[in-house]
Amino acid sequence: MNSVQFLRGQLRPVLMVMALGAAHAAVAAEEMKLTPLSQVPLGIEVRGKQVAAYSWDDRQGRNLLVLAEQEAGERDDDGTQSASIYAAQYLLEGDRPKRLWMLHDDVQLCEFDASLHFDNAATRVTDLLDDGLSQVTVGYSRTCTSDVSPREFKLIMHIGKSHKYGLRGVDRYGASWWDEEAGALRGMPLPTDCSVAGQQALVSQYKEQGTDLPLPGCYNDEHDFAKAPATLLAFMRQQWFALMQKQDVDWGQQQSPAPAEDEP
Repeated sequence: MNSVQFLRGQLRPVLMVMALGAAHAAVAAEEMKLTPLSQVPLGIEVRGKQVAAYSWDDRQGRNLLVLAEQEAGERDDDGTQSASIYAAQYLLEGDRPKRLWMLHDDVQLCEFDASLHFDNAATRVTDLLDDGLSQVTVGYSRTCTSDVSPREFKLIMHIGKSHKYGLRGVDRYGASWWDEEAGALRGMPLPTDCSVAGQQALVSQYKEQGTDLPLPGCYNDEHDFAKAPATLLAFMRQQWFALMQKQDVDWGQQQSPAPAEDEP
């Protein structure tokens, strides 16, 4: 199955902490076959290295999504690094593609280690309102650090060229560590409630001092969805927590020591 999926109908309720694959299966009402593209048609702008491209049909016609990254390379003369990402949706009509929206973000003049990458598991194409008009969701992490610590994470949904919604916060990278004495992972667990009250309750429970909000794995707020259909926010919440759960599991596996091999 492609990492990008086209869905129709209403979002089915799922637990926010379910694994990503199970969560995707739970919300899928109908899927439209997407065409992965190794090369995009003439007239499609690609800023950086193309990391993914897909085409699909909705009521507007034939659509195309392209994702590209410009990784941090050699440092400039001043010792800094820069990186950027680019995403865009095009409507393939006539001889000239029409760009519906563009997303660009960057890390400029980073004195530490610059990093900016899409999360492929976050890329979704949906019809949650069952009106034949697709919503395109992408997610990516952004950082400029000199240590292993949680990164900025943004989950952005576009509907056509006029509507944009997002959840923006901090991911689970570096959120826990292996305690040799205890033989277990340590660190604040993945939040399941990103309201201010929910995050503060978790901080109080684990008696962390000086912890800033949002906590690793949480977004700042839901202000973008104040006037949006409730179905969109429900989907984005589910997506956010499913992605953070996957990151949490992946990170924990990286930190846990490999089992010792039996001697012959």
